[in-house]
Amino acid sequence: MAPRPAVQEKRRAMFDRYGGMMTMKDVQRELGVTEVVAREWIQAHVEGCPVGKRVKYETDEVAKAIVLTRGMV
Repeated sequence: MAPRPAVQEKRRAMFDRYGGMMTMKDVQRELGVTEVVAREWIQAHVEGCPVGKRVKYETDEVAKAIVLTRGMV
């Protein structure tokens, strides 16, 4: 199934801002919430990828989760 137009649009916009991977600070900035709320949201919606000692999140997956949880489709 092809991604929905709203998901594609959000992916492109976020990829331009953050590249292919996002840090927790990037997720927090995108959601416009506190770090605690961002951590809870990301744990519920997106699986992290270990990168060295840190965990990063695929921009495509974060964009898809934002669109679906906000009912933007």
